[in-house]
Amino acid sequence: MDVAMLIPVGSSCTAAVAEAEAAIAEAGRRSVTDFADLDDLASVESALARVRASLGTPSVLLSIVGSGSYRGPGGLLDQDWKEIVERPLRRAFLAGRASVDSLIKNGWGRVITVLDVDRSSQAPPHEDAVLRTGLEGLVRTLALELYPFGITSNLITSDPSGSTRERAGECYGSQVADLVGFLVSDEASAVSGRSIPLYDDGSQDEASAGPSSRRRCGGDLNQQVAVVMTI
Repeated sequence: MDVAMLIPVGSSCTAAVAEAEAAIAEAGRRSVTDFADLDDLASVESALARVRASLGTPSVLLSIVGSGSYRGPGGLLDQDWKEIVERPLRRAFLAGRASVDSLIKNGWGRVITVLDVDRSSQAPPHEDAVLRTGLEGLVRTLALELYPFGITSNLITSDPSGSTRERAGECYGSQVADLVGFLVSDEASAVSGRSIPLYDDGSQDEASAGPSSRRRCGGDLNQQVAVVMTI
């Protein structure tokens, strides 16, 4: 797929974006990178309008939601709650809201949300439980609303027991990529409203090469456009 990357205004991940752009170009696909105020619906909608003008109408929305570390009930201040729970949930909601019309217009689409935990953190695994539960509710609501239009909505998370964070196997990123590749495919058309945990026991020494084949995906894969949004 051609890929549009939407990055929060002021983000410092320019090196990672440049690496992604190079990889996309090496695969023979087009990419665009745009910045948006992800807390503002109008800004997100404007960014998506620029994506449509550059690449075409998006059919896949992949949102990467970062998980912060919270300090337990006694140390959770109002501002902590806003940053760790309220802001990422609102951004995920706005991303879906701004993308729905394009997906419905296509008559096919995928909404995939990835809860990206800090696997180097020593924080207990329950500390992202509130955000995880909120995202699960959002994903299931979208699944119910969009399934009649041929659109699925799913959440990918790390192992809620914390084994992924504790062992932090090197292949975790490729496991996420493989699962995204499956969820985007037509083979996963009946999978929607699910929270799918990945269990990485760190037993694989090398990362896989990613999805092993080009799966059939909503018609002609070469005409599909994916939006990757870092929330």
